[in-house]
Amino acid sequence: MVYLPLIVAISLVAFGYSQDIELQTSSYSPRLTTGSFRSTSETPDPDSTIQRALAWLITQRDVAWGWRNDTPKAVTALQLVSHDDFAAPLPTPVEMQLSSKELEIEIVILLWRHHEVPITPPKLAQYALALSALCHDPRQFHGHDLIGALQHHEAVHDLDFAYATLAACSSRAHVRKKQIRRLLDIANTAKDHNIDTVAMTILALRCIVKDHRHRNLQHSLRRPSISLARQQQPDGGFGNLYNTALTMQALHDMTEATSHWNKTAAKSYIESRQDPDGAFTDPGLTADVLLALTNHGLGSIRNLDCGKSDGEIENHVEIDGLTKSLSVHGNDSEIRNVTITYTLWVGSNITENCTLAITAPRNTSFYSVMQMAMELDPHFTFEASEWPNGHYVHTLAGYKEEPMGYNYWLLYRLPEVPDPSAPPANQLVAPVGVDDLLIDEGDHYLFWYKKL
Repeated sequence: MVYLPLIVAISLVAFGYSQDIELQTSSYSPRLTTGSFRSTSETPDPDSTIQRALAWLITQRDVAWGWRNDTPKAVTALQLVSHDDFAAPLPTPVEMQLSSKELEIEIVILLWRHHEVPITPPKLAQYALALSALCHDPRQFHGHDLIGALQHHEAVHDLDFAYATLAACSSRAHVRKKQIRRLLDIANTAKDHNIDTVAMTILALRCIVKDHRHRNLQHSLRRPSISLARQQQPDGGFGNLYNTALTMQALHDMTEATSHWNKTAAKSYIESRQDPDGAFTDPGLTADVLLALTNHGLGSIRNLDCGKSDGEIENHVEIDGLTKSLSVHGNDSEIRNVTITYTLWVGSNITENCTLAITAPRNTSFYSVMQMAMELDPHFTFEASEWPNGHYVHTLAGYKEEPMGYNYWLLYRLPEVPDPSAPPANQLVAPVGVDDLLIDEGDHYLFWYKKL
């Protein structure tokens, strides 16, 4: 933590702020009260509700331009709300850049201390969603793949799992078939799950069906959406503010469920619980409510236009000593696709030879590439055992390892497409497993089934 003041100072200098410019900040003090409730018979002005919530949220920034434990939620809400067309007190671009830097610093510190204080899946998902909302790629965070970390250790609790999958999908990462099946299992048994779990599952599935490969899953949203909508209570809410805000995001523009819930009553429920100063209890919950009351909630992150058509250049501050620079590859936040080849050889004398060219985002794990290849060509179908340190591939193209006969699958990373007439030497075997092996432009990968 001793680095924090130094890093903040570096950020301030990077954006050209001088001491004579007055910046509006205030100390953040946690709120423990729920505020005064208005009668639901009142009809508050929605714009006024949003504007007062925004104004309060902005005043809660601390001196480092973050919101302590609620920084990722606050940054996500402010960034998404800025896409709506209405008059509101929004932070200036420079203020958002400073908050973005504070967000990055918080992630760096979490990664730095992860052996001392483990990062929970929900917290990592919050930061990943915030980065995606800012048009940063969480798979390329200063040499760290946050999405890979989320997918590597699947969350036990269904709510945390759905949240992590939403974060992965929102970053346009590959969502595994096993993950989709688990989401569908939750959706098909919606009545057995809590409201927040079902709502988060619907958000994750709605994100997944935006991928043309999974559009056929659209029909699977109808039953859980109707089941969720029917849980609206007489006061218009869904049990509490958080569940109501999350449900409104999940059911946003869901025509299948429109006749089964009253959106206006849900808004009235939320607005009646706004504190006199504009807050909804605390910054985190206020951010959740803002996403529910506007047109850009968590479900809209995947569709954000992150092009640089306005000529804006992303300004990344190098945090010396804490992160590894990716400047040699250009802008860290820019999503770049790369093309690699993936080859299968069978037999020491190579009786089978099959190659695919695959295009995927840079720094995608090779395990994800294998899943993409399996969907493109059944010949690349594989099976793997899951161990604490990752996946161990034991079967490919119908050939299973035979330890008794010393036949194993070996993975090579090569500088060029493998040539059967000049097989690679053993020193070119990949130094890490399929989960930790990240692809880059010009890479060539070979899985060779051979006798050792």
